[in-house]
This record gives sequence, C-alpha cells and structure tokens, in this order.
Amino acid sequence: MKPIITPIALAFGLAAVLPLWALAQDNALPEGFATSPVLKTTVTRDGDTIAWPEGTPEIVSVIGTIEPGGRTPLHQHPVPVYVFVLEGEVELRTEGGDPHVYGTGEAYVEALNRDHQLFNVSDSDARILVVFAAAEGQPTTVAGE
Repeated sequence: MKPIITPIALAFGLAAVLPLWALAQDNALPEGFATSPVLKTTVTRDGDTIAWPEGTPEIVSVIGTIEPGGRTPLHQHPVPVYVFVLEGEVELRTEGGDPHVYGTGEAYVEALNRDHQLFNVSDSDARILVVFAAAEGQPTTVAGE
C-alpha cells in the first residue's frame, strides 16, 4: 500500500523545511565575504525623484581628485550621478540648497539639472568616485550658468 501524506503532515514538513530554505536565501554571500551598506535611495540629496535617461544604458565612472582649497567648476548633470568620498572632506554647494559636508566613506546622489560645485574643505587631497547612469551618447555633465 502506498503511504498517504495527510495535509497536517505536509504542513508540519513544510514548516520544518521552509525556515532552512529561507535562511539559505538570506545568506547568499559565501563565507568570508561581507558587505556594508553605503547608500540606498530613490531620491537625490535634495529630495528630487531619480529620473532614468531614455536610450541605451551606459555606466560611466571616474575618480576625481581635488587639492586642498580646490573645487570643481560650476556644473550640473542631466543624468543620475552617485558620488562616494574615498578620502578627505568635501562640501557640496547646490543652487537653492544648503551646503553639506561629506567625509570619507559617505555617499550621495547629485541633484538633477541644478548647478552645483564641490569644494575640498580638508588639508589634504580629497578623492571621490563618481558614477554616472547615462544613456549612450548622452552628456553626463553640463557647464553651469
């Protein structure tokens, strides 16, 4: 005679197995590898919704170095831009917004289509990683007015 699995037995079996499966799914990273969250957002640092450009997606990344007392030119971005401060301390000044200082290990998403500048406010070089989420052939930066 073939054994019959009762609904109660099935429920108990699933209750015993599902937590193990869920644990395996939550721990998808291999042993010896860990991550530290830096930034997760749907808005820019000024609270504007991030708008993705139309066209063929293209990621562009650069590392910028700003000397002590130096700055970027006045500019704006028509595409989403992620900035991570690798070293030093910088002050972001955005048109219509309050200045904000970011230090080593901090990140933000630039304002879209709004003039801004980044100033090195530390005594040593400031290094930033800048990642642009653009469309192929689209400019990532436009001179400020």
